[in-house]
Amino acid sequence: MTWRPLRQLFSRTPTFLLPACVASLACLQGMALAETIGVADDTWVREDNADSNRNGNDEMNARTDLDGDDNDVILLRFPTAGLPAGVSDVSLNLFWQRNDSSTANELKLYGLNESDPDETLWDEETVTYNNAPGLIPDGVDPTAELGGGASFDEIQDLDVANLTLLVASQPYGPQEINEPYSFSSAALDAFLNADTNGEVTFLILRANESTSGNQARFWPKESGPGATLTFVPEPGTAGLVLLAGLAAVRRSR
Repeated sequence: MTWRPLRQLFSRTPTFLLPACVASLACLQGMALAETIGVADDTWVREDNADSNRNGNDEMNARTDLDGDDNDVILLRFPTAGLPAGVSDVSLNLFWQRNDSSTANELKLYGLNESDPDETLWDEETVTYNNAPGLIPDGVDPTAELGGGASFDEIQDLDVANLTLLVASQPYGPQEINEPYSFSSAALDAFLNADTNGEVTFLILRANESTSGNQARFWPKESGPGATLTFVPEPGTAGLVLLAGLAAVRRSR
């Protein structure tokens, strides 16, 4: 909104209504400022072929397989250089790659901490299960780990010291091709606001036990609608502009 129509709007408004108008316009301005960041690197890694790079596949899979060694982990990296301070309403958005009628499934979302030395080094064309950030592969079959009393994090080979849990267990299913699926939480907002090095990495895994045939499958950016981060910047600037307009009009009156 430019200054001239803003001045006209205020000049025609009764003085006692001006504060309410400013508040309403500030809210509308804040909603209009929602921004989107596209994913830079997106791929998945697979335990049963731990040295293979999966980039170039038509899907990205998330799965926890307790009757075999098919644990699958999705990795996403977003550029955040120049991100404004105090963002809110953050949403990580993906799109289903297939139709699947299965229900009662859950996913969990981790953020990779800046303490991980590989946070800024990995890329989709070279990453594997054995060198993926946020994982510590042990080469042990999940069935054997389960029988030995291993924790769920150990079965998934999670490097929990370098990860922040952002969404613990979010339901999904059925999967409908091209339909969106999103993560959001206060922890996700805080994680993005805490970034200092201009990029963030996320890991997506299945939160509940499953068999090898059950997986969450999303589009990578190369063959479908890619993942995005949306957020709302701090609305203070818009509010200050509107308040300045109010003050100017009152002075002129």
